[in-house]
Amino acid sequence: MTLRAMCSPTRRVTAALLVAFAAGLLVTASPRALAQQAAWPSKPIRIVVPYPAGGATDYVARLIGERLAKALGQPVTVENKSGAAGALGVGEVAKAEADGHTLLFTINDPLVNNVALFRQLSYDPQKELAFIGQVLRSPALISAGTATGFKSLDDFRQAAARPDNKLSFASWGIGSLGHLAGESLNRELKAGMVHIPQRGEGPVVTDLLANTVSLGLSSVASARQHVATGKLVPLAMMGRERSAALPNVPTLSELGFKDPIYEASVWMALLVPARTPAAIVQRLGSELRSIANAADVRGPLIERGFEMMVTTPEQATAAYRAEFEVITRRIKELGIEPQ
Repeated sequence: MTLRAMCSPTRRVTAALLVAFAAGLLVTASPRALAQQAAWPSKPIRIVVPYPAGGATDYVARLIGERLAKALGQPVTVENKSGAAGALGVGEVAKAEADGHTLLFTINDPLVNNVALFRQLSYDPQKELAFIGQVLRSPALISAGTATGFKSLDDFRQAAARPDNKLSFASWGIGSLGHLAGESLNRELKAGMVHIPQRGEGPVVTDLLANTVSLGLSSVASARQHVATGKLVPLAMMGRERSAALPNVPTLSELGFKDPIYEASVWMALLVPARTPAAIVQRLGSELRSIANAADVRGPLIERGFEMMVTTPEQATAAYRAEFEVITRRIKELGIEPQ
């Protein structure tokens, strides 16, 4: 027997032991890497809505959450974290772990207006959040309670011209698009209205029904059922076109008001913390588009007065950046001071 033949089995055993040892080191030294490769989602998903329950944003979030749970095979809960014009809920998601299990469903205000209106904001939406996609736009409606006697915006104009008027308007929050539009109208008509900020659209509609404010700005979706029963009087629409849900209500532009902010619309979008893995972002985006385009989702949303606006993460990001520049510049031009 040769020396080579005698040593060969030993070498083979040694080599096998080295391979096994190295594999063991790899497994024990990289638990984080292996955990990242685990199937997602691995636990229940939470959608944070930065407004109270009962409003349009909450309704859409719950509709999407129900379908998302079925698509992903994990429970999806909706949590309402209202306050500070949406900043509390948005800030919570911005600082959350970027593992795809904490999502944000919001309108554009906390992502755009808040940056110009708060001296100290706990989050930077352009750096700390990433878009999954926009779902829809919700035209804003200016309406009045029946006790005001207003039948048109011209009636309100006449009331505003009286020196003894005591007028007010409610919006869904300080710095919201509704607040900005109401303030612009207030200054243009020299109405001297007092702004009544609320924590969402639901309380705005409640104020209108109780006749405690002169005007209210809310989404068509939130006010439409009360318009249909005659409890609210629609005066004008924001946006570039009339709403298909309220085709007889003119836009502010049609009525001769030229501030570009009147042409803006409220949109709703799903977001995640910015460091969320790209694969999860794309998967969520794909599921969101499938849900939003489904007939059993589109139908109820359109019936309520929403207009579908289904975008990819890339499209949503581009649209957001363009709007950010326009709105923040207009806030400065209106002279609204940061808080």
